[in-house]
Amino acid sequence: MNDFASDGSAAPRRGLRVALLSLGLALGLLGGCAAPGSSANYASAPAGTAPAKSEKSARIRLELAEGYYQRGQPQVALGEVQQALAEDPGYVPAYTMQALIHMSLGENDQAEASFRKALSLAPDNPDTLHNYGWFLCSNKRYKESFEMFRRALAVQGYRNAQRTDLAYGVCQYRAGDLAGAEKTLTAGFALDPANPALSTNLAMVQYLRHEYPKALFYIRRVNSAPGASAQTLWLGVLIARKANDATDSAAWSQELISKFPDSVEAIAAQQGRYDDSALLPH
Repeated sequence: MNDFASDGSAAPRRGLRVALLSLGLALGLLGGCAAPGSSANYASAPAGTAPAKSEKSARIRLELAEGYYQRGQPQVALGEVQQALAEDPGYVPAYTMQALIHMSLGENDQAEASFRKALSLAPDNPDTLHNYGWFLCSNKRYKESFEMFRRALAVQGYRNAQRTDLAYGVCQYRAGDLAGAEKTLTAGFALDPANPALSTNLAMVQYLRHEYPKALFYIRRVNSAPGASAQTLWLGVLIARKANDATDSAAWSQELISKFPDSVEAIAAQQGRYDDSALLPH
């Protein structure tokens, strides 16, 4: 199944940054990963101390690596990461960035080795735990991924729990645990109710659990905002029809057709193909 994106951030390969995060209808892979050079990361130096010169140099190299990575130059980015590690062999964010680049290149063995190296140096780094969890989920190693997500969420002071709740919830969905996914995504929504991916994910899971009034509440939040897409409008139509809400169903169908006339969802709406298996979540 495909996943909805969460915050719209871009990357050379979808799913390697925090693009969330959602579920079901085609809108790209969940961006379960955060770049190691982001503000979310824990610095290597202890709190209250100035980073060593080697770490400063490594950080600069890592910023360059992230820039190349975002511009779709993973091999150049990998070279910068290696330079960062030459400056500071214990710089944990560099190993996490290295893992993400290998992951984007489909080099899973190298990616896992880099994740494990990072965790051997900093077992409680929540960004590494989160990213490794998404890597494991992407490879259908669900039980292991759940452990990583739970460890990330247990880190005191972790500032991006909603991001991990989203990734964790999507992975629970993929593993077939709809009840668990709903619980986890609800926790994330409580932390970040403005995140459209969390609302979309919740609506998707609740639709699949036949909790139509609850699903309608969450998809309304998404479709009433400027960023509503053909996919979220279509999901809204499906939910509204199940909830016997003719008003929302008609309004979202009209908006879908007028704003996205060439989309497969708009064509399906015009043809009344609400049970088309190719467009239904599964």
